[in-house]
Amino acid sequence: MKWAYCRCSTTQDKQSLDRQIRFAINNGVYKENIYKEYASGAKSERIEFQKLLEYVKLSNVESKEIYFSDVSRATRSLKQLMELVEYAKQYKVKLVFGDFIIDCRNNLSALTEGQLLMLGLVAELTRLIIVENVKDGLITAREQGRIGGQPKLTKERIYAKCPNFAKYYIDYVNGHINLIELSRLCCVSRNTITNWIKVIKD
Repeated sequence: MKWAYCRCSTTQDKQSLDRQIRFAINNGVYKENIYKEYASGAKSERIEFQKLLEYVKLSNVESKEIYFSDVSRATRSLKQLMELVEYAKQYKVKLVFGDFIIDCRNNLSALTEGQLLMLGLVAELTRLIIVENVKDGLITAREQGRIGGQPKLTKERIYAKCPNFAKYYIDYVNGHINLIELSRLCCVSRNTITNWIKVIKD
């Protein structure tokens, strides 16, 4: 049996889950087995995520597989990622994070364990970078007498939010995908993707 979890941090009008949903369906997950949620990846008590884990745990099927488009959709916390792996080991679940597969139905190799730690570390560091950028922006705004605000948009901030943006952007420039598809792949609005393109061009 296959399930999937799709998550974005901000509200539905700002980010789309379409790319993640397509990933799940393309991997044979039925629509009714896709759990969707708008919540921070740093939070452990996510309602739909906990529902999914509980349902998988209680399911009396021989093969259990959970799909995420990438590890950051499952969590942005290394500690939570390791807890998820321990859960998968206990209940014999295969975890799929995009192209990276953790088959906990069998014993994991030391290499796989090491790669998993690296994935979790990257996800957590990315979240910390985003948080620090927002804090810096708020401090700068206050110093300038403004309430709120964000730091200047840079290539580094874009890649921190969407590590695969460079690859998707090349496809866009070469005409393989259009602007709408580019925004969906990056899970941001068309206005945001237009701003990103302007930064890259500049």
